[in-house]
Amino acid sequence: MIRPRRAVPLALMFTLAAALNAHAQGALSTQGFGFPPGQLSTRALATGGGLGEFDPDSPLNPASIALSSDPRVYLQYEPEFRRFSIAGATANSTIARFPVTAASVPFGSRGSIGASVSTFLDRSFFTTTTRDEVIAGQNATITESFRVLGAINDVRLAAGVALTPRLQIGVAGHVFTGQNRVFFDQSFPDSLKFSPVSQTSTLSFTGFGFSAGTIFRPSRQFALAVSGRKGGDLRSRANDTIASEAHVPDRIGAAVSYEGIAGASFSAHAARDSWSALNGLGSAAATAVDSWEGGIGLEAAGPRVAERLFVLRAGARYRTLPFQAAGRDVAELSFAGGIGAQFFRNRAALDLTLQHSRRSPDGAGEIGSARERAFTLSFGLRVRP
Repeated sequence: MIRPRRAVPLALMFTLAAALNAHAQGALSTQGFGFPPGQLSTRALATGGGLGEFDPDSPLNPASIALSSDPRVYLQYEPEFRRFSIAGATANSTIARFPVTAASVPFGSRGSIGASVSTFLDRSFFTTTTRDEVIAGQNATITESFRVLGAINDVRLAAGVALTPRLQIGVAGHVFTGQNRVFFDQSFPDSLKFSPVSQTSTLSFTGFGFSAGTIFRPSRQFALAVSGRKGGDLRSRANDTIASEAHVPDRIGAAVSYEGIAGASFSAHAARDSWSALNGLGSAAATAVDSWEGGIGLEAAGPRVAERLFVLRAGARYRTLPFQAAGRDVAELSFAGGIGAQFFRNRAALDLTLQHSRRSPDGAGEIGSARERAFTLSFGLRVRP
């Protein structure tokens, strides 16, 4: 009985998986170190991220929780349906996430403290390849499969205070933690001659960061928001051994909101993430690139149904993603719409959002270029006990 040589040691499984190209993985959004959902609540997602800096359920700007006058709990569920195409071939996949969970309680009359857990980078995929190889003088067909289940999550503890009716400030501490479990299998048609190989590797991540932000309202019609995050060390460990070290990416974001029309709010935002700080955490093939994003959105009072007011939302967002495909930056253009309503004497609120995204390498237009289309359904439930 002949045993094939093992393709990679366990300690390098993750870096090999990170180096796989878009065609092998069957998705653009599983490149590099993972896909960033954006840390936006269902409400903010529907406005193209425009309300993200002002929204207390989106863990971006810690100043946004300052006016949360009641205890609140927020839960979000978000399945995504992807369709990847390249060179005439297509692949479909579904990813289910719980991207944001948050809670806050007031202290004093002008402040709140809150905790949240949000998905920072999501890296889950499955890929299979088949190749022929000569092993000990015999021809063998090898089927290799990689399956990765994992994510890096942002655990945030924040405090916000309204210094005046026009000025809010906030600070937060972040712990970035998570795991990537990599499953590698080799199998052969003739199991009598060749023994299958199965390996499992687990990498855990630990990092730290600090963020601060402010919201300023120069008038009743306008609001301005600015926030920033400074990343600390980020380490990956295989068992109890440090496998690699890098830094949590820095982030800076700004937004403006206009509420000069009764019952409506227009918002816009822009943000910069220094994802290249992650380089060194994996192989050179998993190089991360810095990214920009911007979005605009509208939130307006809608119709009344059964004496209940519905809120309508719409928005668009453009961003570059923190990885490359075929040596090019990957761009994402998204359009979203959603509704929201309150129930149980306004003690609970339900938000629904549908987002359509297009992802492709920048400048890709030639036949056979990789493209991805995705529909995201987002459900957000907010409860005030």
